[in-house]
Amino acid sequence: MHERPHGSILRRAGPLLLARLGVAALTFAIPLVLARMLVPAGYGTFKQAWLLSNTLFLVLPLGLNQSLVYFVPREPENKGAWISHALLLTTGVGALAAALQLGLGPLVSAAFHNPELRELMPSVAAFTAFRLAGSSFDLALMGSGRIKASALVRIASEAFYSLCLIAGALWTRSVAGAFAGVMVATFAKAAACWIVLGSRGLRISPRDLRRQLAYTLPFGLAFALIIPQQQFHSYLVSATVTAAAFAVYSVGCFQLPIVDMLYTPVSEILQLGIAEHDAKGDNAGALRLFREAVAQLSFVFVPAMVLLAVAAPEVIRFLFTDRYLGAVPIFRLGLVSVPMAALPLEGLMRARAQNRFMLWVSVGKLALTVPSVWAGLRLFGPIGALGGWICAEEACRLVLLHRAARLFGTSMLGTLPREIWLQAAAALIAAAPGALALRLARGPLIVQLCTSGLAFAIAYLAALRAMGVLPPVRAWIPQRKPKLLVMREAA
Repeated sequence: MHERPHGSILRRAGPLLLARLGVAALTFAIPLVLARMLVPAGYGTFKQAWLLSNTLFLVLPLGLNQSLVYFVPREPENKGAWISHALLLTTGVGALAAALQLGLGPLVSAAFHNPELRELMPSVAAFTAFRLAGSSFDLALMGSGRIKASALVRIASEAFYSLCLIAGALWTRSVAGAFAGVMVATFAKAAACWIVLGSRGLRISPRDLRRQLAYTLPFGLAFALIIPQQQFHSYLVSATVTAAAFAVYSVGCFQLPIVDMLYTPVSEILQLGIAEHDAKGDNAGALRLFREAVAQLSFVFVPAMVLLAVAAPEVIRFLFTDRYLGAVPIFRLGLVSVPMAALPLEGLMRARAQNRFMLWVSVGKLALTVPSVWAGLRLFGPIGALGGWICAEEACRLVLLHRAARLFGTSMLGTLPREIWLQAAAALIAAAPGALALRLARGPLIVQLCTSGLAFAIAYLAALRAMGVLPPVRAWIPQRKPKLLVMREAA
């Protein structure tokens, strides 16, 4: 008997997925608006400033916020201490981030050959500090099992943040205006975070803090290597090309928000689910949960990669205008990394406290990335830098998959669900109808893209149905019980 593809992972992650969907509808507009409003050099400056801020935002907390998802469900009686530690320390590293940006801003501006960056640094520093100070809000709620409240905080704060950024850019038509707007929004979230989480007082427990740091520091050190590794290609390209050329490269590296929208909440809920199975000693149940998460993520990610590769020129023209068509080859190459995002391996490693292993993988990944990206840039230019990064990234994800197989007591192939291979075959089959529909469609770009997407989706779902992956259409239609049977059950 077929089951509908609405497994428990997606049901539990439902509020988070809805929040991500709402946020994506707004944050998706940011690069589109700025790319149209600013000249390529201005848009490149924005991406450089964002790159600096985001690196510090991801690295400096050292995984403290994510530790709440591990400790609070397991020891709810100490919830106040876990949350207080995260709140205080993330606010402290926010101040450190601001100091680093103000102090090193001139050096970075010179390295990027962009004097405008130096003028932006005070706004970027304040934005980064406020963003870190409010970063524990939604994860503190999630760790407490308040998934709906966590989702509400995410959508409200990020929607306000996106609107303020766009409003500031529209009002001033400048990069400085965009950062001024987002600085206001992040200050509001930081204030709300302190009011809500700190309203019952701060509780510091040295013993629990040591335990929390013992758990989080290896992950934090791993991220201190992973994040620069992930962004190394952007830093290297930015330091070797003009701001306008970097804008084209950034457009090529752009990914539709559906990847983060689905991956992050599913990975977070997976951690909670595995913790529940581990508490019962049910390793087989944890493996089933992981396979379920992979199957449901790959159901979207695999066909998305194929369809976007087919329609890449039209997608770039529609989203960023014709002046960024030079980004199409880079965009297509970047899509290669999308299917591996269907494997929520980081969530599994956190759930099983694979701290030291993640640290060593991070060291290896950085050691592999630097020469690969450098050689790719020297040989093939910016697209070679991205290719070198992808090679290093996917090689290390295979290492994580091997570790996952050992944790589950199975093989690497045994860790993956059967559906992923059938989904890949169905997506390749659907590529031809999608490409044909795109070629034959007439009218505005949006009509052409929708026509191609509809033809692709129909072919993809039909192929999955023929392979037995999807149930018959009638199984998706709720069946109404006869009135007499309903009356009997009520009696």
